[in-house]
Amino acid sequence: MIEVRSCARLHLGLLDNNGGMGRLYGSIGVAVSRPKLLLKAEAADALQVEGLDCEKVAACAKRFMKHFGFPAGARLNLVRAIPAHVGLGSGTQLALAVGTALARLARRRLGIQEIALAVGRGEHSGIGISTFRYGGFVLDGGRRIRSMDTSPRKTVKNRIPPLLFQHAMPGDWFFIAVIPATDPGLSGKRESNAFLNLPKAPSGLVEKISRVLLIQMLPALVEKDISNFGQALTRIQYMVGDCFSSVQGGRFANPISEKIVDFMLSRGAAGIGQSSWGPTVYGLVEGKSGAKKLQQEAQAHLDALGGGKVFLMQPHNRGARIKILNGS
Repeated sequence: MIEVRSCARLHLGLLDNNGGMGRLYGSIGVAVSRPKLLLKAEAADALQVEGLDCEKVAACAKRFMKHFGFPAGARLNLVRAIPAHVGLGSGTQLALAVGTALARLARRRLGIQEIALAVGRGEHSGIGISTFRYGGFVLDGGRRIRSMDTSPRKTVKNRIPPLLFQHAMPGDWFFIAVIPATDPGLSGKRESNAFLNLPKAPSGLVEKISRVLLIQMLPALVEKDISNFGQALTRIQYMVGDCFSSVQGGRFANPISEKIVDFMLSRGAAGIGQSSWGPTVYGLVEGKSGAKKLQQEAQAHLDALGGGKVFLMQPHNRGARIKILNGS
């Protein structure tokens, strides 16, 4: 029996939708303590899937087995799942968990990049792959562009965005996650089409995002300076949101999300943001008591706007846990 446990991730920003230097995207992210995923797997004569999200689990397994030519024999049980299409990286964590479990059952030594390519992850961002492997704060270098002279810009296939930086986050930093009861975020073909239709970001804006990241955000993380880290996070989120406004209808995914992040800033959050396509937004706070207070205030504010979920997350400074049970 194999058990794979992994956690959600927050997307903290995208660096470059210009591509003028031969690469696209580049992402900032952090592994967080909840929601969590738990997948159990054991050998079987045929593919058997039970538990949550059976269709998604089966699709991941079949894709992985076809890629490597594995025999279609395994029993998979998704016991706990990360909510889908809300911006928490559920698809990547599920696909990597399935691929990792099947590789262990087949006694094949496969790296995380090989597994990610087999299950089709990392098309735009590599942070979900890196948080699965390492946890903590991660930064990837985006995808190489196949040719600078083609439009739309196509990236090189069979390459995962390279991990450039990984660092533990302070344990007393908390994210207040808010998921409004609104439409889900973009995924699948809708997400791919949105990226294709994104206008090129001005090179000056991309350079400013990179400067804020390199000179303000990263040093603040290393020095555990939540004030400057939060300021950098908010500035990057505003700039990235403006880049995506043409395809998501505004700086944030919906008006409620925007009202919530403004509210959290007014109540003392060090920084705010939207994770991926949303609708999940978050505020960053130091200390558990302050985080709980803002959580309660945000829930009351959200209830007045139509309802949804508010909960606390801590940074998760380790990768997925893979456990072999019963000596097998």
